[in-house]
Amino acid sequence: MGIADNNLKLDVITEVKVKGRLLSDVARQYGISAKAVYQWVRESDLQPQQREYALISEIAQLQKRIKQLNNELRTIG
Repeated sequence: MGIADNNLKLDVITEVKVKGRLLSDVARQYGISAKAVYQWVRESDLQPQQREYALISEIAQLQKRIKQLNNELRTIG
């Protein structure tokens, strides 16, 4: 499996497990089957390292958003 595929899996797993979105909504958004989303999420439960990567990815996204908001505050103030 390539890097892009792994990133897709991590994004999908993050959407479901961290953001709490419905499997069917995530499947529709990414253009994949709900069954695939279910399997990926289930596999991630069996692989603690996947959970760690999903959380690290989410933290990085949140840190990036915090920087953006801080920059906006500086511009306003």
